[in-house]
Amino acid sequence: MNITQLKLFRDIARELSFVKVAQQNHITQPAVSVHIKKLENELGKNLFSRTPHNTQLTSDGEMILDDVKEILRLCEGLKIRSSYSQGILEGNIRIAAIHSVGMYEMGDFLSSFMKSFPQVHIHLQYRRADEIYRLLGKEIIDIGMVAYPEKRTKIVSTSCGEDDLVLITHPDHKLARRKSVVLKHLENQSFIAFESGIPTREAIDGVLAENQITVNNRMSNDNIFTLKKAVEAGIGVSIVPANSVNEEVQKGSIARLPIRDIKLTRPIALLQRKKHKPNKPLEVFIQHLLKFNSQR
Repeated sequence: MNITQLKLFRDIARELSFVKVAQQNHITQPAVSVHIKKLENELGKNLFSRTPHNTQLTSDGEMILDDVKEILRLCEGLKIRSSYSQGILEGNIRIAAIHSVGMYEMGDFLSSFMKSFPQVHIHLQYRRADEIYRLLGKEIIDIGMVAYPEKRTKIVSTSCGEDDLVLITHPDHKLARRKSVVLKHLENQSFIAFESGIPTREAIDGVLAENQITVNNRMSNDNIFTLKKAVEAGIGVSIVPANSVNEEVQKGSIARLPIRDIKLTRPIALLQRKKHKPNKPLEVFIQHLLKFNSQR
């Protein structure tokens, strides 16, 4: 029994795919099978039930999974603590963020953190909020960053401040001549919306409905970059986080207008698994992130 076998067992238990785990670990699928077979022989138990199209944990596999995770956590922690005692912070941090937060809210912080701690490797991916909750629950990521955090029984959220939401238009749009707008200016406007099911879309729809404002939804997308491009093309107006259009406003391809008759903000939150003790690099990362956001 060795660490490689235990790590592969944990990964297959999470992904339920020998092929996917082989790709993630940069080895062949037959090599993964050999490692797992050796582990099963040593334990005298079948850990997975396998068919050509399906892989599932057996009851014996489920019985040892928590212990394997703890062994791997302790082994990783031993190496990290040894380095940290010598003044070196190293390790891996896996993050998933919605695009508008990861790209436009975390960029400056990530740059600063990585310069301060060059031995810590950040693995950042952009996902929809519902996918971030799934990845966190399956322990594929260490933390998530979302807007409008949901209450989940196994996940705890920590506030990371708020985004101001603003109206954006093409520079030649008639509203672009104003310094600010009120909600009634959006009545019957061609509108570029976030995709249905995205929390920011639901919040904006709620505000418009509450104020009896009807817009003409011309297009929707789950990627804020695509929304901005549609506004730049003159297809319609949109409501987005203010910081997400700094570059476009500076170069003059988009006009940004505050909505003065209502305070439109969206809460940003850090997500972690409950009862999960972060390793040292993750602990330091979270401390610095919360401090960074409190000073903004």
